[in-house]
Amino acid sequence: MMPMDQTDCLQIRIQGVLQQADVHALLAACLRAMLARVDSLVEADAVAAEALRAAQQPLAQAVAPGAGTGEISATLQVSGKPQRFSLKLDGGWCYEALLPETTAQPTPSDASASSINLGVGLFLVRQLMDEVMYVPRPRGNRWQLVKALPFSATGCAEENEQPTSLTVDLPASYRYLNVLGEGATALLIRASVPPTHNLINQIQLAIQEVCTNIIEHALNGSGRLQVTLTLDRMRRRFVIETRDAGMRTFDPTAIPNRFTFPPFESSNNRLLRGSAVLFISATLVNIGNYAFNLIMGRWLGPSAFADLSLIVTLLLVTSFLTTGLQTPAARFSAIFAAEHNLTDIAGLRRFSLRLALLIGLGLTGVFALGAPLWANFFSVSSPTPFILFGLFMPFFLMQGIERGLLQGRTRFGLLAATYQVEMWSRLLLSLAFVALGFGVNGAVAGITLSFVAAWFTARRIAADLPAAQPITPSLRREVMVFAGPALVAQLGQILINNSDILVVRRFFRPEEAGLYAALALTGRVVFFATWSIATAMFPVVAQRYSRGQRHRHLLLLSLAIVLAGSLAIVTLTYLYPETLIRVLFGPAYLPIAPLLWIYALTTAAYALANVIVNYRLSIGSADGAYLSIGVGTLQVLLLWIFHDSLYQVVFIQLGLMICFFAGLLMWDSLHALRQVPIRHTGTLLALDEKRAAQP
Repeated sequence: MMPMDQTDCLQIRIQGVLQQADVHALLAACLRAMLARVDSLVEADAVAAEALRAAQQPLAQAVAPGAGTGEISATLQVSGKPQRFSLKLDGGWCYEALLPETTAQPTPSDASASSINLGVGLFLVRQLMDEVMYVPRPRGNRWQLVKALPFSATGCAEENEQPTSLTVDLPASYRYLNVLGEGATALLIRASVPPTHNLINQIQLAIQEVCTNIIEHALNGSGRLQVTLTLDRMRRRFVIETRDAGMRTFDPTAIPNRFTFPPFESSNNRLLRGSAVLFISATLVNIGNYAFNLIMGRWLGPSAFADLSLIVTLLLVTSFLTTGLQTPAARFSAIFAAEHNLTDIAGLRRFSLRLALLIGLGLTGVFALGAPLWANFFSVSSPTPFILFGLFMPFFLMQGIERGLLQGRTRFGLLAATYQVEMWSRLLLSLAFVALGFGVNGAVAGITLSFVAAWFTARRIAADLPAAQPITPSLRREVMVFAGPALVAQLGQILINNSDILVVRRFFRPEEAGLYAALALTGRVVFFATWSIATAMFPVVAQRYSRGQRHRHLLLLSLAIVLAGSLAIVTLTYLYPETLIRVLFGPAYLPIAPLLWIYALTTAAYALANVIVNYRLSIGSADGAYLSIGVGTLQVLLLWIFHDSLYQVVFIQLGLMICFFAGLLMWDSLHALRQVPIRHTGTLLALDEKRAAQP
């Protein structure tokens, strides 16, 4: 290796790259960048190309399978008069070339470079990067800058893919800082980041500003600086690390705020505002749904109302498919919206709608063709409700996709409007059909037609999207892989929320089943009143997670809001159970009054657990989903075995939901503790004030 004190000598080390094309691209970027700064040289690209052609065979041998350790070192040097350029690789291979001299204007020297104001560049770095950490130690200064990568640059990462790093040891001079910028660009292009992407400019500027401050301040223009650039696609981040032996250190707290940036909307405000919009809409929807059920309960009586409640419950059971498709649409559209990537949102919409249509047609066959079997199994007098229910299944699934896209893009106003349209069309059409004498069949027809109305409203999400193109196989695989846990989570939710009604309908008399349906409808107001919190939290957390920003505080905020609302409703059902039942359903349903507050408490425990499940899904973790399906399955088994009375049915669910929430909370807390970063006591100063300033 060349002596380390030579001012025109660069040490290059490439790690983690096993393909010759990648090594060639990184080394070429460094060669061209260095030669571009050589005085009186205007044919830098030609010299670099010739050197790379000469190095092609030794490079191929170095990266051949089993040839080495996945590390290649090179020395680049310009020396002598006339100037010579040399490229040395490990193993003794060397290439030398005499550089042609021209009359080109020389590159300004360091001495003539204008001095910068110390601190301004570091303030910019704090704004550009997601994490900035500094170890101020004389003869051992270290900086670490972290930038979160967009999903488009990391979604196709192979499992256990190792990071790729480029280490450059260069003199304390402005002359060759461009080598670092070009090396970073080559790494990011390897990660499928377009050359014109703003991310490349941000990283190049951060490298330039930090290294300039180190050269001017810590090193005072003499010595050497070592910089490592690391592309980590598995962890979705780009890391810049510097090491220098300068005697002077920085005082980060003294760096002034030199610039005024436009105000941004905090994630707390977005969550609260979105939750408020959805809460108001959900309140109106619940009022309409309750009006629908109250009127139907009074008009049809307990026995006929039990038949209608069965169809509604089957709708909720099959909605695990709708919501299971909606959740991936929400998560990936949130990620693409954070990157302002409308093209992939359009492609995601096209793929998801086709999948929903295919599944919906399958459900049409299951319910419409199997209507006589369903009617016989549940002891329903007519198969017509099942036929009507099956015919409109495709619309039910497709409106879920459109709602997922609205949720992911945080279009909470339009999302709320789709629920309003569905509720009002269901209420008005069902009441009209029942009033005309169609009974349960008329109510079911009104319910199914409301799916069509909601779908037409939700389709407005495509108004500003470009023409849809087929999505890449890797994105299709990512969506399908995430859809699995999402479907599991929704199936768990459906089993927990609705299996009790099906079991009661199967084993109890129609009158008792009607009473229990009214109890469930009243007690679940806790879940539906707080549903908007988890819905609004999901895309906000997903976007912050994709950017590498902190997000756990949003879980705690959501749990606090849900807990406050749940306690208020449980208290009301405890103090005035008979009054609520009499007003809502009439005196015929008074036998369920003593169970009302217990059922509401059960729903409150599940509402809190559901917040944690949605939070973990938004960060790509499926553990809560699998636990929910386990709890739902256990509930079905216990209720199928133990159903001597309605009291026993309710108390079994209460114990399960309390254990479910407690287990989820402890599991999530353990994961959070394991992910707390370890920092050196007394010497490591965190400079990510950008993140600290955000709520």
